[in-house]
Amino acid sequence: MVSIIGGALLSALGNPPRRIEALRHGRAEPGTLETMIGRDRVSYPYYRLDHKPRPIDPAVINGYLDEVMEKLGRKLALNPAELGNCGIFLGSSAIDYYQAAVLEQAVMNDSTADIENQRAGGGCYAERLARRIGCDGPCLTYNTACTSSANALIDAAAMLAGGIIDHALIFGLEITSAMTLQGFIALQLLSRSRVRPFDIKRDGMILGEAVSVVLLSRTEIRPSTWHYLSGGSLSETYTVTGANPDGSGIAMVMAAALKDAGLTPHELTAIKAHGTASEAMDSAELRGMKRVFERLPPYFSLKPYIGHTLGGCGVAELVLTMECIEAGFIPPTMNFNQLEPEFRQPPLQQARAVKSGRFMLNYFGFGGNNTSFIIEKTP
Repeated sequence: MVSIIGGALLSALGNPPRRIEALRHGRAEPGTLETMIGRDRVSYPYYRLDHKPRPIDPAVINGYLDEVMEKLGRKLALNPAELGNCGIFLGSSAIDYYQAAVLEQAVMNDSTADIENQRAGGGCYAERLARRIGCDGPCLTYNTACTSSANALIDAAAMLAGGIIDHALIFGLEITSAMTLQGFIALQLLSRSRVRPFDIKRDGMILGEAVSVVLLSRTEIRPSTWHYLSGGSLSETYTVTGANPDGSGIAMVMAAALKDAGLTPHELTAIKAHGTASEAMDSAELRGMKRVFERLPPYFSLKPYIGHTLGGCGVAELVLTMECIEAGFIPPTMNFNQLEPEFRQPPLQQARAVKSGRFMLNYFGFGGNNTSFIIEKTP
């Protein structure tokens, strides 16, 4: 069995007490981020984790990764000597923040990009972490859009279950990128107001930043009241930007995760939905859940609290979910008012008392990459 030992997070919600207060009472507001549309400067809602200057260079990314690892170390009282035979797994929607920033500056200044001959992609960050922490296991990076760090976690758990490694550190990374923001603007997927997952009046997503980490171990080496039970990840080819609107691809990964865990649908306590508030994907997700569940468990979205943190959301939303349950509740879905007539059961609108159970966490991304995994909290 695979134990989830604990996690740490940097996000727009601030420190853990502030996060729990916001999640319990359904209170969070995005800031703003300016970008250029042609020659016009335009502001969009955005969940930033701090107000440090951008664009990004490798030192900024390394600083955030070091900070979140230090938070985890303090929380778990980790001794580096405990992490022998440990793998590093890093998921991010950006292949290389450093070179993207240089290209963005060149575009804004109408000049030629001067990119230094150095490697500063996801592998560079992960390998530096491995050296710094002293991990001697595999060092892998994942770039599968919004499922990146969720897929990293599934692979890490498989290696642990197979006895290949004893421990795994899984990182989720998403930092402001003008190139990413411009891409979502071009696709007309962004809201100019607020995130309304599953609401009939939803008008798009709001992006956000998050840097997070979670430690998994083989249970016989380090036991925990949290366990990873199973996961499924499949790619469908219906469209470049998402899942089949009939929900069939989404249903397949949820059914696969349940089968792998040996669970029936009614044995789930709750579902952490992907819930981006995009018109097409929310409907596809609800249709997928209808295919699997005769009666839906309570479900909720965390995007109104930290924004859509893209490749980082797999680990970031896992950490938030665990923190809520450890505090004795699952959170409401902010900004929801009315469901589409096609569907019957709305997302949670008030916090619900929960201290243990089995929870499905869903993530769906560009390229039709769909991921679902199940965790368990024992009393």
